[in-house]
Amino acid sequence: MVEIEVQKARQGDCIWLRCVAEKSVNVVIDAGPSTFAAGFKNLIDKITGNKERIDLLVFSHIDDDHIRGCIRYLQDEDEKIIDKVWINGVGTSVYSNMQEHSANNVSDLVSLIEEKGISIEYPVFEGKEYNFCGGVIRVIGPTEKEVLNVAEKIEKRNKMQEHASDLFLGNIDEAVDEYKSDTSETNRASIIICVEFENKKLLFSGDSTSENILRAINKYYACDEFEIVKLPHHGSPRNISRELIKQIKSERFIISTNKRVDKVTLRRFFGRKRKYGIFA
Repeated sequence: MVEIEVQKARQGDCIWLRCVAEKSVNVVIDAGPSTFAAGFKNLIDKITGNKERIDLLVFSHIDDDHIRGCIRYLQDEDEKIIDKVWINGVGTSVYSNMQEHSANNVSDLVSLIEEKGISIEYPVFEGKEYNFCGGVIRVIGPTEKEVLNVAEKIEKRNKMQEHASDLFLGNIDEAVDEYKSDTSETNRASIIICVEFENKKLLFSGDSTSENILRAINKYYACDEFEIVKLPHHGSPRNISRELIKQIKSERFIISTNKRVDKVTLRRFFGRKRKYGIFA
């Protein structure tokens, strides 16, 4: 059995997966923004209340709305219940002068993780796997080049946007469906994972782009159907193309947001031949 709990992490991401067999395995994907600190502590309390641990904490990428929610917990808590962390946030000296991506925050987070004696693994590229009792977590993106590109772009001090999107407030049928891909390098370098458990496949795409997600799926899961897909970047039409919606094989989608789902994104679901449900 797989239990999924999408946390109310404001305009951020935090998803709890609990794979239950003879042994329960807990995977947490992202930790939300700083305003989610109390929510992250509540999540920890639920897991410890089950007399369980966080087997793997995955930070899909280094933007504040995915990492800062756990910093207060790590600062205040001495008991180690997080066994392993995946994060592409080491070597962050290249992030100087880039407040959009808060180099100090990710540096502090990595230092805290190491200070607490938690196992931390990096870099995390496609092909990496985490095997657990009865299942596997397979990384299908990003490529090594995409992660290195983030460092190179920031070293050159290129302007980067963390949440590039336009909000459309009119009627859905009046929304202009013109796809312009997200240009954020950190989003493009998001860790994309597939959790395989009990003959089910669950896809979590961070804030990646349609192009990167489709490339990863076509390489690793070209003929597979997913039990559920977490769509990228809070449902932004810059990250969810009509082609992605058309090609991806699933009937259930998660959009992690505390706002209304963008009407352009919803319009792109219209005409989809497969039935679908969106959980937002």
